[in-house]
Amino acid sequence: MRKYYLFIIKKEFYNVYKDKSYVLYKILENLHNLRTYDFSYGIKIYKELCLPFAVKVINNYLNKKIKHKKINDKIIKIESNFEDTYMQVNYSCIVIKTSVNIPQIMKILNIYNKSIFVCDFNNIDYFWLNNYFKATNKK
Repeated sequence: MRKYYLFIIKKEFYNVYKDKSYVLYKILENLHNLRTYDFSYGIKIYKELCLPFAVKVINNYLNKKIKHKKINDKIIKIESNFEDTYMQVNYSCIVIKTSVNIPQIMKILNIYNKSIFVCDFNNIDYFWLNNYFKATNKK
């Protein structure tokens, strides 16, 4: 299973980091691994770098358009014959745990915002979601 963290990067930082993905990944990895006593510092950096997700908008869309099952108040399982995908929508990031490399829900999230940066901290993998779909559309 892969575990992806999706962040919306502010436009000014998107322009800075669009060709320096590794540097952005390391910043987000450091924020992800912060100790509790450093949270206030981490929150300041996060707010400078990222935009929050519109949780209500995303949840309304999911409820109307995507077949899913609620696991609890925060986590849903997306119903599919081709993948086993769980999703948690937070203001700070979206967490997706999946059995496939790129779950279908990421196509919808790419439409939602073109400056989403995806990190898999366990596998040291990262990419811009819009670049991934640009590359797959060219094939």
